[in-house]
Amino acid sequence: MYLIYTIILLTLLLVLVITLAEEIRTRRGITHGIANKYWVLREKRRFVRFQEGMKIRYNRQGDIKMRNISRKGLCISTYEKLKTKDSLEIEIEVPGFSKPIKLMGQVMWVKELRSPDDQGRRMFYTGMRFGKIDPAAEAVLITHLNTLKRP
Repeated sequence: MYLIYTIILLTLLLVLVITLAEEIRTRRGITHGIANKYWVLREKRRFVRFQEGMKIRYNRQGDIKMRNISRKGLCISTYEKLKTKDSLEIEIEVPGFSKPIKLMGQVMWVKELRSPDDQGRRMFYTGMRFGKIDPAAEAVLITHLNTLKRP
């Protein structure tokens, strides 16, 4: 009789350990399954990205095209290859607000597009993280992002 109780107790303990290990793996953002044999995929973004076409300028160029934006960063397309960790002064014109938002941004990654634009110029996608931002400007940005629909 004690043998049966011991086997049931060990089985339940094993199920508990497996469940806790799976929860820890899920919380870390690690994918599991067949793909895990080849690579580990981690989602680094903590905020939702919105496909938004707001006008944006930075201290090296005039108007450039924004691909997407979130509460803490954005992706732009440029003709200039920026360097990782470059700091840029950014101005974003938010629809419905009279003044543009001014903030500092840091280049996190740069990726060259495979095909050039219509005029044959090279283009780059550049991911930026927001740095210094005035609390009032951040409130305007968050207010606008809250009005947008999730992609």
